[in-house]
Amino acid sequence: MNAVRVLALPALLLLAGCGGNRHADTPEDAALRRNAQSAGMAFSLERPAEAAAQYGRALERARARDDAGAIGDYGYDMAVAQLAANRPKDALATVRMTRAELARRGKPSFPALDLAEATALYRLGNKTESSRIAGQVEATADPAAAARASFLRGLIADETGDMAGLDNALTRLAHPASTDQQADLDELLARQAMHRRQFQSAATDAEHAADLRRTILDYRGMARALAVAADAEAHAGNLQAAAKLYMRAGQSAAAQGDTDAARQWLRRAAVPGSDPATRRAAQQALAALPKGPVTPARR
Repeated sequence: MNAVRVLALPALLLLAGCGGNRHADTPEDAALRRNAQSAGMAFSLERPAEAAAQYGRALERARARDDAGAIGDYGYDMAVAQLAANRPKDALATVRMTRAELARRGKPSFPALDLAEATALYRLGNKTESSRIAGQVEATADPAAAARASFLRGLIADETGDMAGLDNALTRLAHPASTDQQADLDELLARQAMHRRQFQSAATDAEHAADLRRTILDYRGMARALAVAADAEAHAGNLQAAAKLYMRAGQSAAAQGDTDAARQWLRRAAVPGSDPATRRAAQQALAALPKGPVTPARR
């Protein structure tokens, strides 16, 4: 796994794994390396739009040298950065372009690239096709990508009321091999508990998932888990606790530039029943958000 890929992984909601295309004996291209390093640095500094542009330059250089492995790697990295920049439509186009470039050179796609496509489709609202592709990733020999695909399918199952699908995802994630997989398991357990009206258990599991995601720098996932905990507290009638959790989720989303999710969660923090200080803070945070259409918060 190359160093750039390692930098990219923690920042994503639903991506894991690597393409594994680059060969150690491939002569180094200094211009390509500089672009890749600049992209990795921008990503590590939470400037995903800049990272995507730099990965695009690395991808162009990979085309110039007709290097199929580098095309796969940097096409994937570019899609990762675009997803982190809240640009799922661009990420979807990048994934499909990368797959076509690989096919022209007689190379297959790889699980992480396919999972990026499933993630983009999910973020764009095409849950049926997202789940189908994620199901294919589940069947591959890449354990990290397969586990992440199971989490994605679990999210979709939860959102569509497919309890059998949610149970199946939990079974697949029953033996987590990493912190991110434990966080995935905890979040799905929280969602399952919500359906069972076990709200305090749901809140506990969701907050634990948020704590784990914070340690691996997955702030998008952390905010989402905080919102699940807030939902649980609200259903339990603990409105002040719910408002504080919604406020935390909304602040995190706003700081990441995810305005739609931030607006949804901050509005829930500002409802009657929240304590006056939290309500005022939420109203101030809402007023500071860029204006635009309201869409449902992404999970």
